[in-house]
Amino acid sequence: MDIRADDFEREFARHPLARCYLVAGAEPLHVVEAADAIRRRARDEGFDERDILHAEPGFDWSQLAEAGATQSLFAERRIVELHLPDKGPGGKAGSAAISDFVARDTPDTLLLIVAPGLAASARKSAWYKAVAKAGVVSFAWPMPASRMAAWIGARAKTRDLRLQDDAIQLLATQNEGNLLAAAQEIDRLALLYPDTTVDRAAAAEAAADHARFDIFDLPAKALDGDTAGALKSLSRLRAEGVDAVPITWALVNDLRTLYQAALAARANRLDAFFGKIFLPAPKKRQLTRVARQADPAHLARLLVQAARLDAINKGAASGRAWDELLTLTIALSGKQPTAATSADPLTDRSSP
Repeated sequence: MDIRADDFEREFARHPLARCYLVAGAEPLHVVEAADAIRRRARDEGFDERDILHAEPGFDWSQLAEAGATQSLFAERRIVELHLPDKGPGGKAGSAAISDFVARDTPDTLLLIVAPGLAASARKSAWYKAVAKAGVVSFAWPMPASRMAAWIGARAKTRDLRLQDDAIQLLATQNEGNLLAAAQEIDRLALLYPDTTVDRAAAAEAAADHARFDIFDLPAKALDGDTAGALKSLSRLRAEGVDAVPITWALVNDLRTLYQAALAARANRLDAFFGKIFLPAPKKRQLTRVARQADPAHLARLLVQAARLDAINKGAASGRAWDELLTLTIALSGKQPTAATSADPLTDRSSP
């Protein structure tokens, strides 16, 4: 079964839990929320253990077979969660391992494949088709500007937020191309106006009063080389109780795009690269400027750091997520820690 991202929540609730799922796409909000929904329902149905595998370069694909074949010592049913890079499993061994896994009759093991991005070539491969045949796949394309207002209106209703049409249009314009930012703004307005219909003036006033230390302000400042500003944003996000996971998504999403753009710039194909993806114009201009000067090898090393941070967020590696976010933010900004930045700004709750 192949479920459109827009229909995932409704269709997922209508059908029995499948043996395997693949959630992927260029829209991180869908990937995060769909994967969370699958995990919650699986736990409710007795899948009490979770094994997490990250298919980074050099990954031993026999680990996937072992995860499906080994009897759990702690739970009768478990989730095997496989995280793939943009290119998918990246070869015959990975494709065969996934195809073999989903072909088995394993009612007590649920396979959840999470793949932000996922190139077109991967979506045409044998392993992808095997997962779609045995279970459910859901790929999220970037939200086109023409559908942003309708999405915001529908999302607001699920949060019991009443928005006038002009307020919806304002939010669509302000957050074009960023569903995570739009979702965050909807949740904030729902808290501010629990029993009130919000018009354009109220939405604009709330936006003006809200300090712009949101999760998208952080990578923007880091890409501009504003280390102090990026660290200030990171400190504020932590002080406001924002979880490290969506911050990581925002930071890594820009980092991954910048890496691909830097490779395209080296091949004199930067315009062609940006012509194939949807981004707000200001973000596209910023990434174009930075990509022309960026070193792809340096960005590849940062992606390795980001993979470790992702593993820490998911409980698959030991470490402190906020320390890793601090290190990645400084590295992405292109600066080395100084006396001013090395005194862990994340512990300074007095900064504005």
